Amino acid sequence: MRGRDDARSESRIVLVYQTPQRRNAELILRHSTACPFKTRFSQILCVYCHTEYALLPELRYHMQSEHANADFKSVFYRMKGNLIKVDISELGCKLCREPLSDVESLMRHFSQQHGLPVKLNACYGVLPYRLRDGRWVCVCCERSYGGFVDYKRHVSSHYMDHNCDRCGTAFVSRHALRDHQRQVKCHRVAYKPRNGRSTRPRGNAEIILRCSTAYPFRMWMSNINCVFCTTKTRDPTAFRDHMATQHAAYDVQAAFYKKLGKAFLSVDITDLRCKLCTAPIDGFDHLVEHLMKEHRQPIRTDAQPGVLPFRLGDGTVWRCAMCTDRFKDLLSLKRHTHGHFQNYVCDACGEGFITESAMVAHSRTPHENKYSCSRCVATFRSLMDRDAHVKSQHTSTPYVCSYCEQRPRFATWEARKRHLLEVHNYGSAVDGYECALCRKRFKSRSGKYNHVARVHRVIKDSGSGYTCASCSRTFTSQLFLDKHVAKKHGDA
Repeated sequence: MRGRDDARSESRIVLVYQTPQRRNAELILRHSTACPFKTRFSQILCVYCHTEYALLPELRYHMQSEHANADFKSVFYRMKGNLIKVDISELGCKLCREPLSDVESLMRHFSQQHGLPVKLNACYGVLPYRLRDGRWVCVCCERSYGGFVDYKRHVSSHYMDHNCDRCGTAFVSRHALRDHQRQVKCHRVAYKPRNGRSTRPRGNAEIILRCSTAYPFRMWMSNINCVFCTTKTRDPTAFRDHMATQHAAYDVQAAFYKKLGKAFLSVDITDLRCKLCTAPIDGFDHLVEHLMKEHRQPIRTDAQPGVLPFRLGDGTVWRCAMCTDRFKDLLSLKRHTHGHFQNYVCDACGEGFITESAMVAHSRTPHENKYSCSRCVATFRSLMDRDAHVKSQHTSTPYVCSYCEQRPRFATWEARKRHLLEVHNYGSAVDGYECALCRKRFKSRSGKYNHVARVHRVIKDSGSGYTCASCSRTFTSQLFLDKHVAKKHGDA
């Protein structure tokens, strides 16, 4: 029996497949002072006993006193490839007691100074947190937060390297991505992710506005409109002066107000600088590269930038910010700039669009005569034909009749009024009701009715009239009858 039990125990071999990510995480937990922990909403938990703590120093003291010799492999229980949260506020090497600033420096120190088998080309398997002077400071971009929940959400955005091919949602781990693909029926346009972060252009646009001097604006005809107030101008220099003096510390979220939706936000990059280091930037592409490499901003290269760059200059020469082309006016520059970002093309007509939602909305409209005139019933195949129609037909005839099917237009308000009276028997509010027998006009329908009944003695319902007993004359009300009797038959 003993030999059989020994043979059975020898056959129980458990093989644990350790990924390079887990090996790196084990080296960090074994040979550094990084303190692992878990989170539940805004709570900080011990990874071994799940005790709640309000501050990380209390957790570090608890770990040193209660779990100094704990088996760190239990930290990986049910992690399923997710990153382990570690506190690196007092990061150092346990082998040589050298203090280190971040995980990257720690891993290079392990490899170069101690010869540990670090996988530098793989994920390190940890999500670093740092508390400095009572504020949460991001290790990647040095951005600080007072609240733990906002900081936790921000830190995760730097490590979302696994993207869904169907909807673009990003996740921290491959396991979370597999769960998303297995459980969620997502589509690129309609899906709104509940977990993870969508790689939409809006996130990239917020980073560009927050970290650079790119000024957001809106365009209406040839005017440059401020997105934060009602100021509008045709002078780009005056617009930049207005932004620098009136909206120097604007709220980035407010720039996307007024139903911008998924459309790209126009920005002026004439005097482009980095707000993080005040370095001058030559162009828009250099700005994105600078923010990613120098300041480690989480700009997603697999998503669009979310902004339309314009180099407005002084308003004398309209030059494209993406190429060397020049244009005679701002509207021509706007149409050209849109052409640089036409990422989606309609298969039916070949028209390009910046966002997929714009192309989907375009495809819902019939392609034959899809452009309609807002001033009449005419339709056109292209915007150019419609604009030519408006300029030739509606510039001198601003007044339209809304009752006629063909929507005829008139040069003056008096001409339309005369048309309404002659064709539709309808006037303005002052004289809108006309007697068909004597052409006298009245302000209200009741005035016209009383006039017809009293003067022309025409009453729709004869049973409801008031008849004089002396002369058999009929009136519409008892008041009119009493006045008639007092005036005509007073002696009787």
